[in-house]
Amino acid sequence: MSLRKKKSERCSHCLMRVELCICSSIPSLDLATRLVVVMSKRELITPTNTGRLASQALTNSVVLVSGDQDRPFHLLEHLMPDRPSIVLYPSEGATVLTEEWIKTLAAPVNLIVPDGNWRQTSKMVRRVPHMSEFPVVKVGLSGDSQYKVRKEAKLEGLATIEAIARALGVLEGAAVQKQLEQLLDLMVSRTMASRGVQVATI
Repeated sequence: MSLRKKKSERCSHCLMRVELCICSSIPSLDLATRLVVVMSKRELITPTNTGRLASQALTNSVVLVSGDQDRPFHLLEHLMPDRPSIVLYPSEGATVLTEEWIKTLAAPVNLIVPDGNWRQTSKMVRRVPHMSEFPVVKVGLSGDSQYKVRKEAKLEGLATIEAIARALGVLEGAAVQKQLEQLLDLMVSRTMASRGVQVATI
């Protein structure tokens, strides 16, 4: 089967197979929080990537591609001015994102999220200009990951959209978190069903 034919079988927006397309279920959430996903170029065309899916659900968001010389970007140009910026990344020294901690900042915030595997994202935090200047936060461990389509060896390993959902649960409220988690659940259930595996939905 040709590469062109394989590509034609996938939705150009959600990258799911056409018969599994979830575009009609992607919410349009207009939030105060500015989401900036800095994605590894290797993830850009990966159907199981969820950082792109989170961005599609949030109107106040942008996806920047790291490591692609054809798509250079300046991080500061994509941040909303006159507000604090935080980086969502589960490093050992990261501060757990809580409502109490957020109260110490002027809200709303720019939420910068490196998106890729552990090796890729650790490089982004160090190498993307200005990213290391901002406080690094992580979400608390409140249940196992529901992302069953890709393996993750680390306990704190969440799908990007799961981490974003939990962060926005603190920043924007539980209703936003639930909508993003339901979107991930739909993506996972349809992907796994296409592989002959049935999974419980939330």
